[in-house]
Amino acid sequence: MKGRPNSLSTRLLVTTSILLVAAFAILIGLLDTVFRQTSENAIQELLEVHVLALIGAAEPGEDGGLEFPGQLPEPRFNNPGSGLYAEVVAGDGRRLWRSPSAVGVTVAQGPSLYAGDHRLMKTGIADGIEALVLGVGVIWEVEPGVAYRYQFYVAENLDAYWRQLDQFRRQLFGWFSAVMLALVIGVYVLLRWSLSPLRRLAGEIAAVERGERENLSRNYPRELIGVAKNLNALVDSERQRMTRYRTTMDDLAHSIKTPLAVLGSELQRSGPDHEVLEKQVGRMHAVIDYQLRRAAATGPRTIAAKPVALAPVAREVAGSLRKIYLGKEVDVQINVKGDEKYPMEKGDLYELFGNLMDNAWKWCAGKIEIAVSRESGSDKNWLVLSVADDGPGIPDDQAGKVFGRGERSDQRGEIKGQGIGLAVVEEIVSLYSGTVMIRRSESGGALIEVRLPVS
Repeated sequence: MKGRPNSLSTRLLVTTSILLVAAFAILIGLLDTVFRQTSENAIQELLEVHVLALIGAAEPGEDGGLEFPGQLPEPRFNNPGSGLYAEVVAGDGRRLWRSPSAVGVTVAQGPSLYAGDHRLMKTGIADGIEALVLGVGVIWEVEPGVAYRYQFYVAENLDAYWRQLDQFRRQLFGWFSAVMLALVIGVYVLLRWSLSPLRRLAGEIAAVERGERENLSRNYPRELIGVAKNLNALVDSERQRMTRYRTTMDDLAHSIKTPLAVLGSELQRSGPDHEVLEKQVGRMHAVIDYQLRRAAATGPRTIAAKPVALAPVAREVAGSLRKIYLGKEVDVQINVKGDEKYPMEKGDLYELFGNLMDNAWKWCAGKIEIAVSRESGSDKNWLVLSVADDGPGIPDDQAGKVFGRGERSDQRGEIKGQGIGLAVVEEIVSLYSGTVMIRRSESGGALIEVRLPVS
């Protein structure tokens, strides 16, 4: 069984902490290097000063020797164990002088130094004593034609340097640890605050799943508004779909109950009336056809709705109707821009155009006009789809009735139909939060106008 995946806040906190640790480690390393180099450079500069002071205090003696005063310029040279040592070696390697502090240590080490040579080295000068040693080669001209070569060595015990470096490292690590801990706590608090909308969103989704709330709230940050909106649309769409399915089944059962009862009663008679049977079967067929077409209406896609071009659909439906109504010449004008699109399921769009144009084709005298335009309202923008014909039109007192299932504006049976086309149109339009309106066209026929919201 796999473990539960880490939360987003935990992942962000861990990655941020790792980056902070890495950044602080690099920074500590750089500061440590800078501190060591600065300290060693300072010791080197001090050793150079001591070498110059020794050279200035020395006096040439007999046979190339050197003499130093009893009290040297730097008091530490006179104190054994002071940590500052000095030694002078002749050019041939003979030790000419050693400071009182250098008892028991060997300061002069390495190859001979010539005039102008400088050598800086970190080495052990006695057991347990590590020092930074500076050697300088000098030529001393005693008199014209007589010169001697000397090597001046000065060393500084590094014990104090190491103690200071250790103290600096402890302080550096302590301060950076405190700063890092404060930053991690700060990042944790910020992450908790920044990701609280996500946790609230997850909690509301869980509440919707448990049936404790209907929808997600809308007071989310800008980055999550679209997510909450689409999730709400998905929930509403599924809820409407389930409601529509239940309603369809209830309506279907209720609508078929009466015709079935009539059929049963008629069949029990010795001589059933075939006209009654045919009428009831036709009624059941109309009910089933309507309910199937109603249930087939998909409704809007909740996420990433893909716009569908309207003009090709209108032309294709017109071509199909020409084949169906071969004996009727109809002039169809499609006033739809080629680039006009609307985010609707393609099946719903075909059903919408098909029912509107089929209704117009049945009733027109010979002319149909399809137009699509856009309108801007105070609160919404609309796409307006209108289908007009030059037929007898729909009386004002029947304009609302024709949207009812099985209702027709003309009941005389002159034109065949089941009265479900416009009902399906209204069902589809309502799924997209639109409206349908019927009025008179300029030619006196019917003009059915569908208004669909545009986001």
